[in-house]
Amino acid sequence: MDRELAAILPTDVAGFSRLRALDEEGTVRALNLCHGRIAELVREHGGRIFGQHE
Repeated sequence: MDRELAAILPTDVAGFSRLRALDEEGTVRALNLCHGRIAELVREHGGRIFGQHE
């Protein structure tokens, strides 16, 4: 029986609603930059991201 190790990384942005109300475009841009970097690291280590909303 082959087994595969999985890690789940739940994320949350503290104060997202407030930040978005202050600067929606800047907040979304910053969030996308963070997501992009996390995605790079996941790929570098042979992982994958699933269930993301685009």
